[in-house]
Amino acid sequence: MLVETSSAPSVKPQGQWHHGNLRESLVHWGIEQLREVSLDHLSLRQIAKSAGVSVGAPSHHFGDKEGLLAAMAAQGFRDLIALRRHCLAQVPADDLPGRLHAVVRSYMEFAQANGPLFELMFGPSLGKRTRYPELVAQGRVSFQFFCDVVHPLLPPPEHCAMPAADALQMVWSSIHGLAILRVHRCPPPMKASKSRTLDHQVDSMTQFCLAAIAGLRIE
Repeated sequence: MLVETSSAPSVKPQGQWHHGNLRESLVHWGIEQLREVSLDHLSLRQIAKSAGVSVGAPSHHFGDKEGLLAAMAAQGFRDLIALRRHCLAQVPADDLPGRLHAVVRSYMEFAQANGPLFELMFGPSLGKRTRYPELVAQGRVSFQFFCDVVHPLLPPPEHCAMPAADALQMVWSSIHGLAILRVHRCPPPMKASKSRTLDHQVDSMTQFCLAAIAGLRIE
């Protein structure tokens, strides 16, 4: 089952949001609008209208449109982490290949179900990301979560053909690349319909990563 960030009606139910979580409300409605329009057409005015607040509210909380986009991307990382935690909770702690499979699947599911948000999280739409500590922090937490799952699969440092940091980066890059292809609905070059299914691609990517990790072992 594909998991999306929480869905909601197109306008705010009366009294749903309170002053204490107005910022979260604006982020929520920004993500909802991103499901329907491109980043270029994302409207602060419409987001404010959906949240039932004044037109100036987004600027008060985020400064400008990019500030809101950064907060939306940070929330995307939180949602991705939550999904992976949910999937991993169903896998025994000592089943390392199974945990890798769960991470691959949850990553692919999130990307496919939240394509525009996923591209905002990782793409070039945001300028200087270091301007947004919340986004930087959540991105690091997300990657560390991935590393904590994959690192136990790596050979010990003295028997590994490359530093662990490089190996983890390569494994993540492979998974991320496939996720991006699914977001853009790019078909594989070979004529094999089975290879297009999510289940098959998740299984194949997991096997590929495990084989690549095994190939790092040196004696």
